[in-house]
Amino acid sequence: MVRTALRQAIVVLAAALVLAVTFSSGALAADVGLTAAMLDTGDLPAGFTPDASLTGPLTGQRAQELGLSPNPTAPQDNWIRTWLGADGSEVIETAADTGTGDRARAGAASAVSLLQQQGATRQPVTGFDVYGGYVGRDFELVLPMARGPYLFGLRVLVPASSAGSAGGLMSALGAAQARKVPADTPDTALVIGPSGAAGAVVGVLVGYLLLADGVGYLRNPLRRKLRRPRSRRVRTEPPGDGVVDVSAAARRSRRIAVGRLAVQLAGLGLVAYAADVFEVRFWYAYLAAGLAVVWAGGRLIRPGGAGRGRNRAILAGSHRILVTVMLIVASAMILFGLAAIVSFGLYRTQPPGATVQDLSGQGTITVQNLAAGLEGTGLGLLVLGAILFRLARRFGAADARRLMLRDRRPPVLYLRSFGDDRLKLWTATLGRSSLIERFTLRRFDRFEEVLVRHLSRYGPVIAISPPSTRLAPLGAARETIYSADWQSVVASWMDQSALIVFLAPPSRATEGLQWELRTVTARGQWDTTLVVVPPVPAEKLQASWQSFAAACAGLWPFTVAGPLADPRALVLAFRHGRWDVTTADRRTEWSYAAALDRALGDPPRLAPPAGLASLAPAAALYPGASAIEGAGPANRPPWSSVAPGR
Repeated sequence: MVRTALRQAIVVLAAALVLAVTFSSGALAADVGLTAAMLDTGDLPAGFTPDASLTGPLTGQRAQELGLSPNPTAPQDNWIRTWLGADGSEVIETAADTGTGDRARAGAASAVSLLQQQGATRQPVTGFDVYGGYVGRDFELVLPMARGPYLFGLRVLVPASSAGSAGGLMSALGAAQARKVPADTPDTALVIGPSGAAGAVVGVLVGYLLLADGVGYLRNPLRRKLRRPRSRRVRTEPPGDGVVDVSAAARRSRRIAVGRLAVQLAGLGLVAYAADVFEVRFWYAYLAAGLAVVWAGGRLIRPGGAGRGRNRAILAGSHRILVTVMLIVASAMILFGLAAIVSFGLYRTQPPGATVQDLSGQGTITVQNLAAGLEGTGLGLLVLGAILFRLARRFGAADARRLMLRDRRPPVLYLRSFGDDRLKLWTATLGRSSLIERFTLRRFDRFEEVLVRHLSRYGPVIAISPPSTRLAPLGAARETIYSADWQSVVASWMDQSALIVFLAPPSRATEGLQWELRTVTARGQWDTTLVVVPPVPAEKLQASWQSFAAACAGLWPFTVAGPLADPRALVLAFRHGRWDVTTADRRTEWSYAAALDRALGDPPRLAPPAGLASLAPAAALYPGASAIEGAGPANRPPWSSVAPGR
């Protein structure tokens, strides 16, 4: 257990490190190199002392105090140093790391052009291109200087009476700066080509998945604890007759799903590589190849448990137009969010200080600021799109009657205590059908929703809805039975169902659930019935089994000896006079899918009830359907007389 927990901790830390390295702007390293390249007090003639208030990062306040006009789109790692002389002279140096020598030289040329536009003239300073002139009662010289990737700005301000000494001072400062930073200083920008950009995009996606899974693991109440008191440790018996462990099958399915994701991420990397259409020859070929790999990976690589049935209750309800519009909007938001995150990864690879045109078309913005905006926008669109997508699916879900009219297969009847509707399970996100769903932040689904995803292969899954339910959750197609004779309706459903699924042991053995269990026994339907064990901790599960045994004392076939209380049990089936128990070492969607597949097999193996050639019309499933159809709040009996104790 300690090793497992350590592996999970390493996963979380590795994910955080990947995201931190990817999202970091590298400003700290740039600042260290930039300040070391600037002049210090020892490079100036004697008599100059540093001005601490005007030394440090070039903020807007410092630029205003010095009379400078900072560019709002300039890199954030500009620095300034100021020295004051005893005779009233002043030396100011600004520095910026542009990333490349070409950018530094272009910046110096732009500064010279600006000085000339402001009326500055070239001054006779040996070895340097210095511009300046008289400014009020002072004489000012300015030297824009590009040294490797660094752009320096030297400014000497002396009283007008000392204008003759300004040229010598500027020449000495320029020579000191040239000695300190050679002209062939290597570029500091991390030059990443299309292949590096593709790797950055894939790295961001992998880090996101690792971090989301790590947080989900820490929130999972069924995770393995580092330390557990010996008195609370649950002993597990080795597999025996009637006990089958599906842990290996669950792990194999998960490994296949991870491999499929790796293949599709490689395809996304090709797509990101082709995004730079100006640098990549035959970019369209890489784009087509990447899309083909993504499609083929999702189509041809099918992990076990991923071949789940489509829940036909979705988009079968009465709000089809509204639901269709909501799904289109949600899909667009998710796609735009993914595009924003991909663009974020591409822009982060650009050199520091690189600019692009803003949305107004009248200004520019640095790629670092644009990338930060794309990051927040992309994540926000993904979250909102996922919420809207899930809400649309709930609006579009059909009730049991409407679903059985559309799907003529014998139904799967799901029976449980209403108090267990809140159970959740850490889902197999990597096993979801679409690539977009695999990148959702949601790591937990209602247990009923997980079961329905797999039971829908065998027929439409139907269930009774709790009273006063306005918007049914995702999962089985619900029906609120407005009739005092609810038992005859459930009994009719049992006759028509190809499979009956109980969730047991329940959190509370209600009277309604006990009646349903007794009815299955009286009708001899245990050969088409499964018992699914809820995803709760082992200690709580044992207590639930004890309470259930006390409430249902003497109820056959629970009186038959068998490993029912095995804390690793997932699915129970009473076959040929004994209990068949399917177990796993963990309670995840992968293990429940493997257990259901082992217990039920392929859908053709699940035969309809004897004598049922085809599913009867839905009205036949409701005794007194005409009365039920028109029942409403005004003429139905109180709920306490419908299903007491359920």
